[in-house]
Order: sequence, then structure tokens, then C-alpha cells
Amino acid sequence: MAEQRLDAMLVTFVPNVSYMTGYQAFAADLYTCFILPADGQPTLQVIELEIPGALLNTWVEDVRAIKFTDARALTGEVSAVLRSRHLDGKRIGLETRRGGLNVEVYEALKAALPDATFVDASDIVGRARVVKSPAELAHMRRAAQMTRAGVFAAVNAVRPGATEDDVASAAYAVLVKEGSEYFSCQPVVAAGHRTGWIHTSNRGNVIRPGHTVMIEASGFHHRYMAPIMHTVSVGEPSREVEQLVKASHETLDLLTHALRAGRTAHDVWSEVNRGLDGVRESAYSTGMFGYSVGLSLPPTWREAVVIITEGVEVPLEAGMTFYSPVSLRLPGKLGIGFSDTITVTQSGCEVLTEHDRTLSVSPAV
Repeated sequence: MAEQRLDAMLVTFVPNVSYMTGYQAFAADLYTCFILPADGQPTLQVIELEIPGALLNTWVEDVRAIKFTDARALTGEVSAVLRSRHLDGKRIGLETRRGGLNVEVYEALKAALPDATFVDASDIVGRARVVKSPAELAHMRRAAQMTRAGVFAAVNAVRPGATEDDVASAAYAVLVKEGSEYFSCQPVVAAGHRTGWIHTSNRGNVIRPGHTVMIEASGFHHRYMAPIMHTVSVGEPSREVEQLVKASHETLDLLTHALRAGRTAHDVWSEVNRGLDGVRESAYSTGMFGYSVGLSLPPTWREAVVIITEGVEVPLEAGMTFYSPVSLRLPGKLGIGFSDTITVTQSGCEVLTEHDRTLSVSPAV
């Protein structure tokens, strides 16, 4: 905030609010605002239905509830707080490129505080969040233990005649039994031709011999997560599947060798990208090899801060954590995918979700 000469900041992206205050929203799409002055007491403003998530979890003393049925009260309260702190004519940062600040609230703030100077401060909290503390990494390691158990249960549920729902149910049951909190992103299960399409999940489709089944899930501990993606072949894999699996594994191996503090995300991408040379013309890939993860709230586990892909010149730092799914898909036909959740260190990296990435094979009968 000092670098941007901000007198105050309005944090409205709910995962950022959670990171800074401890607040845990059940309905993370509802309006929230953390009013952070450069000096003085902060204020946390939440919709009345979400007051328990504040009172049970936050350290902030000044917590205020707003009726979600009264849209005008949202900005009226914020404006009143800023005026009481003599900030109505000051320089105020907003998260204009993050979820949570809608156009109606933005325009109402400008109208209510015509003498204030509003500036984009969307990256300030993200810059802090992207490097994890030892306590945060401990939460992610605990989440990884849950994840391994949940994915293992899902893999064992794959068999001919079972449905995608059966496999997802196995993951849900074990993740919750292991202590997972409510999910920011639900376990993902797709079988057969649906594995060839990205961002599809269980819809009750029956698993048959010859299918690949893709599983992706994470446990959640104090809102921190550590996902794993894994693939099962129902019956002996085809040569086509084996080729895709080999490329995915080799790419992930290149990634764990390339990651270290001081390199840029682009440097890592350029080195790792060659792992897909043998399948680039035949299979669809997202073209990125990791995105920052850590604390999350629904509907996604992405932090939306740093991506390991072409053109991202952000230097990597020790403590940054990435989820690195390498999925390869033949659209409408089949797909495979494997992943690690990784933290960058000064000398390399640590795989938080260390597990056997070997393609699992379920009997075809």
C-alpha cells in the first residue's frame, strides 16, 4: 500500500478477505468488504447471513452486518466508515480486476465519495498470498494427506459397470472422513469419451472396458488445499493411451527439475514445454504447467496470481505453491491427466502431494 501511496484499501475479493482476516464465507459469492486504512483500526463488512463466518473465525474487532436485501446499504456503510476515518478525500485502492466488486458498487462508491481518488490495487494481496508461510505449507501438507486417501479410494472404485457417480462418491466419502472441510472445488470424475473434454465431471455415465477414467480432487484444511489428478485405464491401456501417459509423466518430471527460486515462470515453461513434443500435434493441452494455489473458497481452488506459461516473466520465489496438472486430450475420444502440487524452494522444489503417478489399471471384467 505504501508503494502505491494508498491511504486505504477496500478488499472485496472474498478469498483475499479470508486470507487477511480469517473470515470463512459459506456463500462466497455474496458481498464482503475489508476496509483497511493505512493507519488505524480495520473494519470487516459482511452480509448478515455470513456473520457467523466472521464472528467464529476473524480477529477483526469491528465487524458490521449488512442486509443483503438492501443494496444501497452496502456502499452507504463503506462510505460512512471512510468518512469517519477522514479518508473520503484520500487515495483508495480497489480490487477492480478481482471478483467481488461489481459495477453497481463501484459506481455507487464514486458517487458517494466524489473527492476520493480510486486506483486499481488488485495485485497487492495476491503478492502477499502467493508466497506461503511455514504454517500455510503445514496446512497444505495436511490437505495432501487427505487428497491421497480420497484419490486412492476413487481409483479403487473404478470397475466396469460402475458409474462416474460411484467413483466420485468414494472420493467424497473418504475426503470428508479424513477431515476435509467443505470443498472449494468438487471432486472431478469423467469416463470414456468425456475424458476428452476439459472441465467435465460426473453425470452418472457407466464405466466400460477400454475407457480411461480421470479423477481430480483435493482435501481442504483450514481452507488450504493440495489437489491430485490421476487416471485409470479400464483394461490394458492402448498404445495411444500409453503414449499420452508417457508424455504427461515426462513433462511433470521436467517441471520438478526446472522449478527453483530465481527463475521466471516463462523460463520454466520454455524448458518444460518440450515434454509435449511427441504429442503436440495430436492431443489438446492447456499450454500451462501450473497455477498458484493455497487458500481457496468456492467456486474454485485457483489463486489467480501466477501461472507457469509462456510470456509470464514473474520471478519464482521460495514458498510459492503451484498445482500442476498435465492433461492431454483427444477431444470427444479420450483423455489422461496426472498432476503434482508443488512448493518452490531455493534449490529446487518439494512435491507436497508425493504419490505413485503410475497409470492405474482396473480389470476389464
